[in-house]
Amino acid sequence: MNAKKYPISIASYSFHGLFGAGRTNIFAYLEALKYRYNVEYADIWSGFLPDFNENIDEDLLKKIKCSMDEKGITLANLCVDGPHIWTDNKDERDKHYKGAHNYLKAGIILGAKTVRIDVGVHQDTITDEQLDYVIKVYGELAAIAKDNNMRVGPENHWGASRDPQVLENIYKGVNSDAYGHLFHFGNFIDGQKEAGLETVLKMAMHTHIPADSITFAKEYIRRLVNVGYKGTFSIEHHTSKHEYERVAWQLATVRELITELEEEGFDKPVSGDYFSEVYSGVK
Repeated sequence: MNAKKYPISIASYSFHGLFGAGRTNIFAYLEALKYRYNVEYADIWSGFLPDFNENIDEDLLKKIKCSMDEKGITLANLCVDGPHIWTDNKDERDKHYKGAHNYLKAGIILGAKTVRIDVGVHQDTITDEQLDYVIKVYGELAAIAKDNNMRVGPENHWGASRDPQVLENIYKGVNSDAYGHLFHFGNFIDGQKEAGLETVLKMAMHTHIPADSITFAKEYIRRLVNVGYKGTFSIEHHTSKHEYERVAWQLATVRELITELEEEGFDKPVSGDYFSEVYSGVK
């Protein structure tokens, strides 16, 4: 696999079980990327950092950046859980607004290529008031991101952000090349999986490839490459069990899928993959 042409990252969320048990931290995560997995791109989940909603710890961020620089690691994405763009309560919304700007500043200090901040609308639908506000704030954040050679945007994560039409409306409303989308493979509202793929291909800035997407990830990777996607293919594991071993399996699987695509040609439709054949008992 051409690691430079098709770079891979590993989301620190993949180790949230170990983190919750006090068995890892942000610096151990970076060590694992470099020496356990031979990966050059980090994908830092905000849960591995202190709460930056009120103030950011610039000294800590500079230490993290120094550790990445020492290992030749680049931050592909700062994945922010906590502040999101919309919340129904006005006072809370103002706090989230400040938090979003703080985390964007943290991303700048860390040299992040992309920053994910969720839409925040919990319902599957979005009102005109919510949409207008979301577009306005993402527009402000995108202007800052553009000045720092970054991209910022949501993920098809929960609530209205799983509706392709909502994502399309936000994208058109913000209308900035510094606005992008974190494409979580397959996570769209019922019946909208293909529509979601078509919608986010043009705006994808980063990806999350969960274990339950492995059976269709090869086609998604192929189509991303064909539209000129420049981000990383990021491994995100969710089970909170045997995380070091399961991430190693997931990483090796994605690397092998990319190797198959290199051999077969990205211009050809996917006809299958080795792992699906093995797991289904065909081979």
